[in-house]
Amino acid sequence: MTHPYTRDIVAVVVTYQPTLEVLEQVIDALAPQVNSVLVVDNGSNVDSSAWHNQHQTHAVELILLGENKGIAAAHNVGIKWAQDRRVEFVLLMDQDSIPAPDMVFRLLFALRQLTKQGIKVAAVGPRYLDERNREHPSFIRVSGLKVDKSPCLPSEEIVESDFIISSGSLIPLATLAEVGGPLNDLFIDQVDLEWCFRARSRGYSLFGACNAILYHALGEAPKSLFGQKFIHHGPLRHYYIFRNAVWLLFKSYVSVGWKLLFIRTIFIRFLVYVCLVSPRLAYLKMMAKGVWHGLRGRMGKLETSNRGI
Repeated sequence: MTHPYTRDIVAVVVTYQPTLEVLEQVIDALAPQVNSVLVVDNGSNVDSSAWHNQHQTHAVELILLGENKGIAAAHNVGIKWAQDRRVEFVLLMDQDSIPAPDMVFRLLFALRQLTKQGIKVAAVGPRYLDERNREHPSFIRVSGLKVDKSPCLPSEEIVESDFIISSGSLIPLATLAEVGGPLNDLFIDQVDLEWCFRARSRGYSLFGACNAILYHALGEAPKSLFGQKFIHHGPLRHYYIFRNAVWLLFKSYVSVGWKLLFIRTIFIRFLVYVCLVSPRLAYLKMMAKGVWHGLRGRMGKLETSNRGI
């Protein structure tokens, strides 16, 4: 049974080649916490329709995009669906993010508290736990070259953050009406960052609810180098990481501190992957192409049939 305080929330779950058993766990955990669940599938090869037919007992709807249009486009489809149903909030979710039984209620409670204080809230996100990389912070703030990680101390229930990841983010539709939705041209990677920066430039703030828990698998299995763990992705994903980071360097609403962090991050990733991670040549080509396209403003989905840079 949906909690009366969360009946004005639509959850949007974006899928691409999902493991249906895991997706079922996500839906089973979400459905009791929200008004309804919309699954937006990005052109997966799996039979999502057959899976959906087995879940008619839940308030679950399915939209098949037919092709991979990217995470931003899929989120915008879900946001439009929520707007048409005149609910107050949308909850964005990934296919492998499993919320704690009280996650949505705690997010909404935090958002209501902040709103009562007169704060313009862009979104509230949960503290995510990735068993493969417990050291990765859920919330951070950047000032100059300093990165302040918010550890969520026992005395802290709500912390301010420069950004929150899209999965698990609770967003008022009124905020989206003013800020706009995610940018389709980014396709994937830094989509949540860009939206958060844009929202903050318009006077909104973002917060993490430390007592709202999301069990989340961020990227592929982490790599360990020199005693440090970092989130690992393949060559194609690195194209988007580098392209979108370079593109964001030229946006006025991105702070100098974040621009410096982007430069440092892509420089370190370039050295690590070219020198230490196979297939090195594939990484080199995709990262270089990403930088070039970012400089030229060539956005959207990479057409792999195109030759050269």
